[in-house]
Amino acid sequence: MGLDEFKRLEKLEFLDLSGNQLSGSLSFKELKLESLKVLNLEYTNFNKLSDVEALTSLKALSLYDIGINDSSVLQGICSLKNLHELDLSRNNFYGPVPMCFRNLTSLRLLDLSNNILSGNIPAALITPLVHLEYLSLSGNLFGDLEFLDLSKNQLIGPLPACSELTSLKFIHLHHNMISGPISNMLSGSFNLMTLDLGYNKLSGGIPRYIGKLKELRVLLLGGNELLGHIPLHLCQLQNVTIMDLSQNKFSGPLPTCFNKISFGSGQFSNDAFFTYDPSFGESESFPGYPGSHFLAMEIRWSEYYKIFSDQENVIFTTKSRSERYAGNLLNFMSGLDLSCNQLIGAIPPEFGDLRHIRALNLSHNYLQGSIPSRLSMLNLVESLDLSYNNFSGEIPSELASLNFLSIFNVSYNNLSGRVPDTGEFATFDDSNYRGNPGLCGPLLKRSCNPFAPHPENVGDQDIEVDGAIDVATFYWSFFASYMVIVISFVVILCVSPYYRRAWSFYIDYWILSRFYEYCGSRSSEKKQTWKVFNWNLRRR
Repeated sequence: MGLDEFKRLEKLEFLDLSGNQLSGSLSFKELKLESLKVLNLEYTNFNKLSDVEALTSLKALSLYDIGINDSSVLQGICSLKNLHELDLSRNNFYGPVPMCFRNLTSLRLLDLSNNILSGNIPAALITPLVHLEYLSLSGNLFGDLEFLDLSKNQLIGPLPACSELTSLKFIHLHHNMISGPISNMLSGSFNLMTLDLGYNKLSGGIPRYIGKLKELRVLLLGGNELLGHIPLHLCQLQNVTIMDLSQNKFSGPLPTCFNKISFGSGQFSNDAFFTYDPSFGESESFPGYPGSHFLAMEIRWSEYYKIFSDQENVIFTTKSRSERYAGNLLNFMSGLDLSCNQLIGAIPPEFGDLRHIRALNLSHNYLQGSIPSRLSMLNLVESLDLSYNNFSGEIPSELASLNFLSIFNVSYNNLSGRVPDTGEFATFDDSNYRGNPGLCGPLLKRSCNPFAPHPENVGDQDIEVDGAIDVATFYWSFFASYMVIVISFVVILCVSPYYRRAWSFYIDYWILSRFYEYCGSRSSEKKQTWKVFNWNLRRR
């Protein structure tokens, strides 16, 4: 039976040609197998398959070990929207995985193992495959893989225990359901620059090998179930600019060695952009001007300016909102987020050495002691959140020198004393200081002098006090309401004879009941009262 005989089988749904010596080319458009649902070509020798997109009803396709290297087949497969199972393993497909595979939204099984595939695996390729249950990419050339993004999927189970991804630079696995400890999966990835495992179900501590990833710039482990003390080997990550350990179960004191981490100090200093070069001689424009030397302004870019890939982007919470930093913007951002843990103790004075950090969040912990005045050395900080802790004492007035500070929150602590009201602090409102009854100052409309008169008692100042009541207005409104009720009652009695008789009866009844009570014969006289009541009604 030749392949041409299949042209008569337009209703054919299952076709298994595996284990034959069929070779040459095969055009599915000519076979007219529009109803075909399962096609198995395992162990055949076809060197060309064309018009695969003609199999519009296909749900399962296996090209296992047919030795084909025609990558155009992959483009045709991208049109098979009903495909549930796809096995392309043990072939010679090369190059990157086609991005059009994201169109196969019904896929449950995808096996691309043992080919010559290479390149990166972005999240945009895997994320649309919401029904995918099995994915195999082993045995390819992903040893040169630099960018891996499988974030926002439903990946479950532990991290694989492998250390062969030596060229990997960026890995994003955030917002999955990965559980268990952080394995040695990346122990050999010494070129790693971004490690994003946030918002999973990882537990245990941070392994020691993380401290040996000297090229690491971004470490995002927030939103997991990590516990124990924050390990000191994180201080070996001297090139890190963004670190997020928030929403975990870390306990113990803050490490005093965090000042060894750059948090941006290796990127751009205040004079990193413009430097003066006095090597230029006398000005040609003004030759007659004595000693006229132009100081040539030279743009000197940091060595890290081109360090992040254009497709690299991370999400980091700063200024009370989550921001996305992509590409070269990452070179201008630095931050440390340790919020929502169980940290105790005081803020180490060494935190004041993080002079290039732009966001520092220590909120929702059990930190105590005073706020170090050395935090005034955080010259570039834009967001400083110390809320929901147990800090006491005064807010250091030196913090008013932080010229870039736009978010400052110390609410719900035990702070006291005067609130700074100069510099950027003049722009903050009382919401930044809630839950600190000991704080005072003009910004809080609370005098720091316990003997000072209350603002509403000061006659020569027009001060509006929330909740104040005008006593005269209160009395007049009460009297007017009372008169309205009385007049309405009188009008009802005048207009309605029924209510007038009922009112007269209740008055008589009340007078008689009080009289009999006074005479001491309450039980017997009540019956007599009802007789009088009935007699009065009959008389009326």
